[in-house]
Amino acid sequence: MSMASVIAFEALEGRDLDELLEKQKAREGSGRPIRCAHCGQLVSTADQRIEQAGAHGHRFENPAGIVFRIGCFRHAPGCRRAGEATHAWTWFPGHAWSMALCIKCGTHLGWSFGPGGTGDAFYGLILDRLAEEM
Repeated sequence: MSMASVIAFEALEGRDLDELLEKQKAREGSGRPIRCAHCGQLVSTADQRIEQAGAHGHRFENPAGIVFRIGCFRHAPGCRRAGEATHAWTWFPGHAWSMALCIKCGTHLGWSFGPGGTGDAFYGLILDRLAEEM
């Protein structure tokens, strides 16, 4: 990767990412901004909602017994993946997952699910950790 590519990637953090997503929203006529409830970072937009396994919203329990209500999103550029992807305990068969953290504050916002035999990559974001602008 060239130094110019690294600089361009780093420029997408913070305010620059907000501007990029706002421009994309205006260009595509997309939905309302969805932000990290902790810090306000733009995470995705409402038009990025998708259905997986027949629904946008799901209620899952992890092996520790913690229950999460998640929503599925096609893209969430305000998240960064953390950790190695694994198929262990996946909620969506065929999709390996890794944690998805807010790029600004590092709050755990959900999971990135890699492409599998059942479809494309997507994000499963914890709904009570998001704030949608009306």
